[in-house]
Amino acid sequence: EIGAPGPCGRVLTRGEPGWQIIPELFPLPHEDIIDKPGKGCFMGTDLQHLLRTAGVTHILFGGITTDVCVHTTMREANDMGFECLLLSDGTAATDPGNHAAALHMVKMQGGVFGAVDTCDAAAAAVR
Repeated sequence: EIGAPGPCGRVLTRGEPGWQIIPELFPLPHEDIIDKPGKGCFMGTDLQHLLRTAGVTHILFGGITTDVCVHTTMREANDMGFECLLLSDGTAATDPGNHAAALHMVKMQGGVFGAVDTCDAAAAAVR
């Protein structure tokens, strides 16, 4: 449960242990930070507004966990009309089988809610 006390502090709560952004990924002063109150990044946040205002139509997905938070956010984004690409080697799950299953689900029915590719392939496509 979001905000519930746990062994590392209150879950998904800004300022609690485990919430910190590692220095290598810390946002620049002009970049937004989204505090997500659930498994997906859109529900209960202004992320859709920020992306639409910036003219974003395509989203690359990386992070953890492939089978829960990343998948949930990707499904939300797809339902909102964004084109979605899940980076197979830019995501991970607590169980390799769950990771593989999550990638497989995206590819079902011709890409039911997006596409899957590697980080190198995505980088090459935008060069």
